[in-house]
Amino acid sequence: MRAHLPELQQEGARLVFVGTGTPAMAADFARTHGGGLPVFSDVKKSAFAAAGMRRGLFSTLHWRLFANSWRALRAGFRQTRIEGDPWQQGGVLVFAADGRLRHEQHDRVGGDPIDVGAVLAALRG
Repeated sequence: MRAHLPELQQEGARLVFVGTGTPAMAADFARTHGGGLPVFSDVKKSAFAAAGMRRGLFSTLHWRLFANSWRALRAGFRQTRIEGDPWQQGGVLVFAADGRLRHEQHDRVGGDPIDVGAVLAALRG
């Protein structure tokens, strides 16, 4: 998402990251990967549950994880230590200024790519 930040911000987006690690882990992520964007800690995974994000062994250790990992490696991303809940999948939510949900994407498997085109369409729509 950070690679598309200028385009997203041009459409009025404000990005935040939410992770399942501790506040200290969130602060570390903000420093090393956040690019100046807000990073929040949701240790209890309340936001993930409310959004209906997947969690479980088979959504993490799925055969597609290996394809996603290979794609990420080829793009220059390296997995370091795991922090937070390794079984929790993420996704993206796009809200309008009035709080209405405009778009949601739930990762089905670890490392699923975000459909940035759909996010931009939701921002424009």
